[in-house]
Amino acid sequence: MDIFKALAENANIIFKSQQIDDPELNLEEKQQIAQDAYQKNRENFLIRFGSYLTEQQLSDFQTVGVTEPIKANENLQEIILLLDDFKRKLLSRGVCIKNRRYHAMQQLLQQGEYFSEHEMMQRAPELYQELVGQYLTEQEKKQRDSYDVRNTSFSGILMHTLEQKQRDELLQQTIQTSTVIQEPPTNNVDCEVPAACRQQWGGFEDDEPVACSSSRNTQSSLAPTNTIVTPEYYNPGERELLRNEFMGLMKERFLSGQDTDFDYTAVDDNAQLDDLKQIERDEEDAYFESSDGEDTVAAPADNDEGEDDLEVYMRHLNQHHSLQH
Repeated sequence: MDIFKALAENANIIFKSQQIDDPELNLEEKQQIAQDAYQKNRENFLIRFGSYLTEQQLSDFQTVGVTEPIKANENLQEIILLLDDFKRKLLSRGVCIKNRRYHAMQQLLQQGEYFSEHEMMQRAPELYQELVGQYLTEQEKKQRDSYDVRNTSFSGILMHTLEQKQRDELLQQTIQTSTVIQEPPTNNVDCEVPAACRQQWGGFEDDEPVACSSSRNTQSSLAPTNTIVTPEYYNPGERELLRNEFMGLMKERFLSGQDTDFDYTAVDDNAQLDDLKQIERDEEDAYFESSDGEDTVAAPADNDEGEDDLEVYMRHLNQHHSLQH
């Protein structure tokens, strides 16, 4: 099973108590320990390793492990309860991580450095060049790359220069790979005139051949076209929309855990980032969702509601026994 391999590759699991001088277990030994624990008792295996399994791995365990014959020292009902409990904890853990990352992102936005243009350009230079960089004027590029050398050390200046050089090389490589090199069209195209177009109705054989529409369209399509590629072609509103799109994508990258240089464990395991009010609302929603299946007795509707006094009086009058025949 791939579950054993995944457990063996998890550095947070202690498979065996060892002394300081004992050699570390390799992947094969760790995988064998997990497999032996599964074959010995699946319930104890879940208690020991269940918290390290993903939702898909828990589903695979339920598909394979529960369908196998139950041993004398195993309890099928307990195994199913353990699986449901771990799945529920994974779901709440996922919601908790999303909330913590969102609050961490709000703090980083307020601080300004992590989501500054320079830092985001360093993390995603290709995306920046596609949505922002290629639409900047030369003056805007100079302002972006300016650096206050008076209030920094020599090592800071050197680091800034190296980062800018690496970024420029990567951007240049991106531009070269995304540019499609095409040969310039030539106007001297020898278009052979079809026989059907060489002679018009009412003409003679010695008349000059007449080019048909297909040849004229071919020549016109090969004519060079002037396209505006300067940043000034895009108005400020369009460039601002592209910049906002870039910022939105960078936020999504952070929330989804794609910033490889960021320490997500400092956020995902930080209980101080929890929104207690949001947690309380989530627990209330879960409680009411669980109680939706319970039977409720609906109160009888009052037929008098929505009727005016005259209608109520006439209805009761018609139902009076003295008027019944």
